[in-house]
Amino acid sequence: MNFGISKPIFYYNSEGKANLSKTIELVIDRAKENNINHIIIFTADGEGAFKLKEMLGDTEINVYAATFPYKQVFSSKDPNGNKIKVVPQTSLPEIREEFKRLGIRLVQGVMPLQDIIIPDAKDVKNQTIHYTLSLISGGLRLCVQAILMAVDGGHIEPGETVIAMSADTAIVARSSLSTWLFHPTEGLEINEIICKPSKFTITHSTEK
Repeated sequence: MNFGISKPIFYYNSEGKANLSKTIELVIDRAKENNINHIIIFTADGEGAFKLKEMLGDTEINVYAATFPYKQVFSSKDPNGNKIKVVPQTSLPEIREEFKRLGIRLVQGVMPLQDIIIPDAKDVKNQTIHYTLSLISGGLRLCVQAILMAVDGGHIEPGETVIAMSADTAIVARSSLSTWLFHPTEGLEINEIICKPSKFTITHSTEK
């Protein structure tokens, strides 16, 4: 009796952008193995999407760069530890033009698991999904949101098999609209985990 197939999962020793090149390598191999024509990468600065497109070379695999809402401001720290405001580079016109030139499809809009900012109020449903995905890796919630954003924006058809990736996490999944995320027959399915960190920090707030 054929119970199924065995496929490897690559486990990183730590999380983060240092794993990006290896993740892209693993994703391209799995896309070719599974005949998947759509790869969605979540990126804040465009670097991952550019590198993915370069490493794909002359293939017909489509690259989608999912990112934070246009000109959304984040708090960060400079090298001296001072608090500064940062806008993701994917909102810059030169990055957007380069996406267009290379045929990378920009997916930008509301992130399904991001709270609407209301002082002293939280969306318990969104936080529960966010925390649950973060038990597997911080990158998984970005992968899931990237797929939902791509379908909601009309870039990917609902029910299509895609690969979604962050710098250190990648999955093969059946896509869905964000409102259908948990639909019993039309919802999103995570079919395969390609890679993830074995050690990571579980975050306790959505990106703001």
